[in-house]
Amino acid sequence: MRSSLAALRASRGACLGGGLAVLAVLGGGASAMAAAAGGAPHATAAQAAGQVSGRTATAAATHYTHSTTLAKAQCPVYLNYPKGGVAPRHWTKHRTAAGKRTHLGVRYTYKGYALVLDYAKKKDPSWGFIAKSCLTDPYAYSQGDRGTRLGDLRAIGGNGQVKAVPISAAHRGKKQRTLIRVGSNGTLRSAPKSFVIGNGVRGDAFRITTKHCGHHSSAAWILGYAPASGRWGYIQAAHLPACR
Repeated sequence: MRSSLAALRASRGACLGGGLAVLAVLGGGASAMAAAAGGAPHATAAQAAGQVSGRTATAAATHYTHSTTLAKAQCPVYLNYPKGGVAPRHWTKHRTAAGKRTHLGVRYTYKGYALVLDYAKKKDPSWGFIAKSCLTDPYAYSQGDRGTRLGDLRAIGGNGQVKAVPISAAHRGKKQRTLIRVGSNGTLRSAPKSFVIGNGVRGDAFRITTKHCGHHSSAAWILGYAPASGRWGYIQAAHLPACR
């Protein structure tokens, strides 16, 4: 009798565990849909925090980046691609922290720089541009964290296929009309939910294409010109008080 009760309890436990596993998979649906819609879901340090090792770095959250280490003791990671007229705002990344090697995730490369995700950062900006010479393996790969090397402005999209990375958002026929301000730190994207091409921080100017931004949900993406990066791009309305 006791053995029968034990078997029944084990069976119920297995069913409960399976149900929770299904819920966990369903809970990841938002990130999966974001990935399918654009270049990749927006990972920050909250999703990829802490020290990682080799190419196994939090694969579920950052499979679209290639994990690598620093070739130098420290290097600047720039909020926006360094070029004339763009302020060289940056944070400093050290090769080691707490006695362990630190890691960055390469998303794509462009003219001697790599766009990387700083796995250790818990808040934006967590994406930035670093000189390829600072990295031990400064390349993007055809399967994100593995595969064959990719050339400049090539990366995997949300569907897992290699695609071109627009370094500036399409804006044909659009004009800069109204200057608004960024209210909180956020990424600048090549298209809604797509590739990171820069950052906007609190107080930055953002020139939109309409007289008034209107009222949008926090998840909406607003097109404009970002002087701090010298590029057209999309910033989420959550970071633009004038658009809420």
